Amino acid sequence: MALRHGLLALLCVLVWGGSFAVIRWGLHDLPPLAFASLRFSVVALLILFVGRPAISWRMLLLYGCGWGVVQFAGLFLALRFGLPTSLSSVLAQLQVFFTLLFSVALGWESLSRRKLFALALAVIGVCLIVSYRSADLPAAALGFSLLGAAGWASGNLVARRLAVDGLRADTLAFVAWASLPPAVILGGLSAALESPQQMLDLSAEAAGRALAAVLYQALGALLIGTLCWNRLLRHYPATLVAPFSLLVPVIGLLLGVMLFDEKLSAAAIGGCLSLLLALCGNLGGARRARI
Repeated sequence: MALRHGLLALLCVLVWGGSFAVIRWGLHDLPPLAFASLRFSVVALLILFVGRPAISWRMLLLYGCGWGVVQFAGLFLALRFGLPTSLSSVLAQLQVFFTLLFSVALGWESLSRRKLFALALAVIGVCLIVSYRSADLPAAALGFSLLGAAGWASGNLVARRLAVDGLRADTLAFVAWASLPPAVILGGLSAALESPQQMLDLSAEAAGRALAAVLYQALGALLIGTLCWNRLLRHYPATLVAPFSLLVPVIGLLLGVMLFDEKLSAAAIGGCLSLLLALCGNLGGARRARI
């Protein structure tokens, strides 16, 4: 992988790793589905200034529904049903395994022995970190979290398919127009399932915190993160790009220690090391895709 692409991957990891701390703060003031809808709505406003990309509505909807609606409805509903926020950054990385599974099932990519070994290390790492946090996750929270991870993986595959077809998912126009379906659908779900009174009762200070959280999620995690991520998927196989996200829970745990005074156990440290080894193993065995 080229150095500039490695730096893009690092930027994604840093922005997304920090986003889970921002989610924790934002959910103090905003209902989860409304929060998710607002992050997409801010970016979707850009369609007023950029034309629709030369990509079919079908692919825009497919990407928007998987990457946007399924992933973030799953994530925020998991938090609503009792998933600890600090654990959400770990379980979201199950998208790596869904990406590998979906890619192999579709016959797009194959798994070498090196990648299988890296996958085994990643599974061990995630299990160690999860065991450190809690062994008693509510079933609904776990189910929604798995659904969100599968949604992220489906977005990876759509972005990769577009790249293979010579289309670009790493443009501002694409991200803006793909944000429209989740903004509308998540907004509708929020209107149906959540009370707007919580937002109407916000004080000026709370409204300022909520606005800052939405802007970080929209401009940082969504816009910058997605543009960089899809640029990587344009140049490399999903099985090479997806494991970079395994660094996100490492950053999430470190931020938990620094910002929320969480303690790291030996299991958590071992899990982080296992994830790093998994990433190195996968990078060592992967080749650049020919497009």
